[in-house]
Amino acid sequence: RRTSVREGGMAKFLLVVFDGLRPELVTADLMPNLTGFRAGGLYCPGSRAAMPSETRVAVSSFVTGRYAGGHGVMGNSFYDPALGFDGPMDTSDLARMAIAEEHYVDGVLRGPDLGEVLAGAGKTLVTASTGKVGNARLLNLHAAARGQAAYSIHGAHVSSPAADHAGIEARFGPVPESDFPHIVKSEYLTTLVLEHFLPRHDPDVLIAWFSEPDLSYHYRGLGTDDGRAAMAGVDAAFGRLLAWWRAEGRERGWRIIAASDHAHITVADTFDLAAEMTAAGFAVGPAFGPDVEIALNPGYAGTLFVRDRAAATVDKILHWMAEQPWAGMLLARDRHGPDTGALDLAAIGMGGERAPDIFFTGRAHDDLDPYGLVGTCVNGSPDLPIGGSTHGGLHPKEMNNFLCFGGDGFAKGAVFDGACGVVDVAPTILDGLALSVPASMDGRPLTNVGQAPADADRALVVEGARAGYWQSLTLRETAGGQRYIDGGLRLA
Repeated sequence: RRTSVREGGMAKFLLVVFDGLRPELVTADLMPNLTGFRAGGLYCPGSRAAMPSETRVAVSSFVTGRYAGGHGVMGNSFYDPALGFDGPMDTSDLARMAIAEEHYVDGVLRGPDLGEVLAGAGKTLVTASTGKVGNARLLNLHAAARGQAAYSIHGAHVSSPAADHAGIEARFGPVPESDFPHIVKSEYLTTLVLEHFLPRHDPDVLIAWFSEPDLSYHYRGLGTDDGRAAMAGVDAAFGRLLAWWRAEGRERGWRIIAASDHAHITVADTFDLAAEMTAAGFAVGPAFGPDVEIALNPGYAGTLFVRDRAAATVDKILHWMAEQPWAGMLLARDRHGPDTGALDLAAIGMGGERAPDIFFTGRAHDDLDPYGLVGTCVNGSPDLPIGGSTHGGLHPKEMNNFLCFGGDGFAKGAVFDGACGVVDVAPTILDGLALSVPASMDGRPLTNVGQAPADADRALVVEGARAGYWQSLTLRETAGGQRYIDGGLRLA
């Protein structure tokens, strides 16, 4: 017989992440289980993603409580000339990640992360993901060395030995093949959580990551049949987890955190930055070389490194980009201020030695998309269709992630209107487990919020302008000094 929390058992946490889920689309007709959980728990409608608002940045922020400049994962893929690669390093490329791990004195992912803190306290962490390879690995990058279970649908070579990928396939069969929406993979993972990881490992913390609705949003669109089916499918999977929780999990001390890592806005047009920069006379390529002075990692949100961080070249690029109609937000590591119109990368948590010289987004607008949703953008990646959706930038709609808490220790049927975000999840889990929150964490515990009026947050508006270009960024600061990124837009 297992001890219940009411008999002195310790708290446990189940974090369920719905990749890319846009909060306003969580409705009773489409996602009744998540809607019901939100109504009975502590809902945080003002929650914000980390920047860049990409999945593997968010993964790293969820488990370290830090923004990108702190944990060091600067994007799903990121360029660092010190690594010597022929282009940006995809964090799903295990061979390159291993090289980078050896190169960086403090590792690719600067911690401490949840896996490290929990292991040091004699507690257990299980992670299970249908997301990409980098997603699964970054949830607990050193799981194998720690003897912790980290499972990925992409195989035993991605999973840790303790996850027993071969044993899972022997009992439950191989990961099912699927097309959009990838619901059968979500159902498979849910079965593993309920019938394998919970009973076999009985962890203190379990993270279950669903790659939908993100994938269907990207390639089909926010309001399409496939996009809606993806939301309904992961909601049904969540319903199975809720049924277990209500039947036995809650009594045993389990608390549930339901979250998304970021949201999406709709792609309205595209641009090819490499072609345009080349036509403008810039020596640009994927990595520094004999004929390349500027290393570009393109996308709706992208980065530029300039050889030797040459100030004159950085300024020239920023001046040119500000004149382009497709350019959105412009931020710089060093060359920010009135001379360039760029904002400081450190303001969005992207400072530090791994920071690019320039971070940019395609231009985003508050226009309505074909589904009546606010938010469109010009995209710099060729792989997404017009009418699909994306993220990575600073539009307030893509920055607003879903976040809700349920179980003992959290207010019930409450709404916390204060500033908060993905960086608060790790501190909240650690605080709920009566463990110290490392000073490195940018976030704070949300364990007791919603039980008293929130302290007034302070809005910080930062603007950059030059020669007809004008951009505005809004941050929110708590009484305790934590900062969250509300969002930003190019205004002119």
